[in-house]
Amino acid sequence: MSHQAPKIRVCMLVTNEAKYDSRVLREAKSLSQCGFQVLILALDRKGDNPLWEENNGFRIMRCREWRVGSWLRSRRLVTIRGCGKALMALRFLLFVLKVQAEIFHAHDLSTLPFAYLSARRKGAKIVYDSHEIFTEQWPSSRITSLFRILLLLLRPLEFLLIRRVDATITVGPLIARELASRYSIPPPLVIRNCATLAPRAAAQFSIRDSLAIPSSDRILLHIGALVPIGRALSELVLALKLASSSLHLVFLGEGPMEDELKGLIEAQGLGDRVHFHRPIPPQHLVPAMKEAELAAVLMKEDGCLNNRYSLPNKLFEAIAAGLPVVASDLPEIAHLVRSYDIGVLCRPEDPADIARAIEEALEPSRYALFKANLRRAQEDLNWEKESQKLIELYRNLLPGPA
Repeated sequence: MSHQAPKIRVCMLVTNEAKYDSRVLREAKSLSQCGFQVLILALDRKGDNPLWEENNGFRIMRCREWRVGSWLRSRRLVTIRGCGKALMALRFLLFVLKVQAEIFHAHDLSTLPFAYLSARRKGAKIVYDSHEIFTEQWPSSRITSLFRILLLLLRPLEFLLIRRVDATITVGPLIARELASRYSIPPPLVIRNCATLAPRAAAQFSIRDSLAIPSSDRILLHIGALVPIGRALSELVLALKLASSSLHLVFLGEGPMEDELKGLIEAQGLGDRVHFHRPIPPQHLVPAMKEAELAAVLMKEDGCLNNRYSLPNKLFEAIAAGLPVVASDLPEIAHLVRSYDIGVLCRPEDPADIARAIEEALEPSRYALFKANLRRAQEDLNWEKESQKLIELYRNLLPGPA
């Protein structure tokens, strides 16, 4: 009688609710399909998500903070808010320490200390998944002196821990090169945020129908959080005023800039051409995007090295959906757009230049060329190929049952 070997247990740590984080969800699904037993430990700050969830063969367990911690974090005084965040971190650490796993997979520096402490206690391996240059996400003009001190402390912490993990992976070549140079480590393995091209069911969300956009009009889609740092959101609205009157802009996402953008839209008289749509779950996003004609991939450097080196999800999602892009002329983004010739680059700080790029991208002969080139890009830049690097890494870390 044969006995099935036990599955290798993988515990992924994230500080969001693991609901819209496509990289985390894709990695967990790929590993579970290859025989690993994957558990995602997430934070549920708002308390409106299930504490336990089964998803595509893996599990998600969410930690809710103590009520006193939530109350403290809602106070205005910085020191009191800091106490609330410390309590939240303690709660999450106790949550993580209860889990038994052979590999702890830390998504970003914010979870790496928890993974390290738990792995040390259990003799487990650690994979550090650096989605960003974590300490370079905020422009110096936008941070307080206290936060600047915190960032100065985080860099030596990352230096200490990144040299003690079993593997480091990241999202793009330039971030990999920066981490290797900064911390004197071998170059991290690059696993890009490519979207899946697996056969999909018919789209379950119709952006055009839900927003009542006429079928004769065209859609420019912006995907992602509406946040002020690193996004050319206001510039994109102003660019629309200079573009064709039959073009609609759809913001697919939520965030703190929504009210400010609505005020700008009203002031510019664009209320009938700019729309807001709630986020769409990652597994349904690409089919829904196919209703659009263009995608905006407009990152602003904003004095942040992390923004300059970014290779965002939305670029790969646009490729998977077959949408030509209007994109920032930043190193990683520009290299990929030029290599495959799938869109037009522009200066994201300049609404007139964004409008110029939009009109060029929609010019019929160039648009047809971009669409043809996107099919070639899809053959290279897809999660089915990219995930093989992750699977090989895991099999080398713990060869055996998986």
